[in-house]
Amino acid sequence: MCEFFGVRSGDSRNNNNIKSAIEALETDGLLKSIKDGRTYTLTLSKRAEQRKSVIRIQKAWIEIAKSYQSDDPNNSVSWMALLKVWLFAIQNHKDVVTAKEIAEELSLSVSIVKNAKRALAKDIKAINIQRKTEMIEDGVYRCLGCRIDATAWLNQEPSSPC
Repeated sequence: MCEFFGVRSGDSRNNNNIKSAIEALETDGLLKSIKDGRTYTLTLSKRAEQRKSVIRIQKAWIEIAKSYQSDDPNNSVSWMALLKVWLFAIQNHKDVVTAKEIAEELSLSVSIVKNAKRALAKDIKAINIQRKTEMIEDGVYRCLGCRIDATAWLNQEPSSPC
């Protein structure tokens, strides 16, 4: 699991954070774990599967995010940040949202959110973005944010590699 998520398993701080997260999810009744030596087997509980905040993700979508490489060196983004923004887009119910609001919600920087949105919209084609503006005086507009619509749903197999 650590290898899959790119977490150094030898780092005791990471190990403690992972164990704490697993314990918290078990306490909430969302996760069941079996520990066999140093190996954990994790499964979602039925309670977790019924929650609307839990999004089922097909492994193929995670692989698309993990294998994403931008052609533009100025638009690099980690696959985990890409996936976080994608999940946000799927769960977003606001008509207008700013990159700053997304960044605060996901504990990411604004520039990472912008890079992830650009990658999801242009390269992966998983979201549509419509900028929302208002006129503040004759010929002068102010950006209010954007509307983000998910076009690729993570609970379905991708129709073709992105």
